[in-house]
Amino acid sequence: MKRIVLLALMLAAPGAASAGTNFPALRDYPAPDCVRPGDKPVMAQDAPKVVDAGGVSFKTGTRDVRTYNEQIAAYNVALAAYTRCLNAYVDNAQADMNAIRDKVNQAVTTSQAP
Repeated sequence: MKRIVLLALMLAAPGAASAGTNFPALRDYPAPDCVRPGDKPVMAQDAPKVVDAGGVSFKTGTRDVRTYNEQIAAYNVALAAYTRCLNAYVDNAQADMNAIRDKVNQAVTTSQAP
């Protein structure tokens, strides 16, 4: 419980964001190399056509629903791949943090505090 309170206080401290690193390789921790899916497709609106039929005017127009649905399907596939990639990145970063914490805990346990 003391660790949680201490961690909360450290995170709330104003200087926490400017902390350095003890592991120089982390100064430039790699960003994810995931490919963003781009903008969500939007169904195009065709210009309405006015058709006169027996003195009555009708506004007609068609939308290319098939192409839109194909674009949405492709977008959903790209978004799923992007989400999987980011989840893998976060999992790997968590593994890095766990390894660092394990080394610190091991050093504390063996009284070889860094």
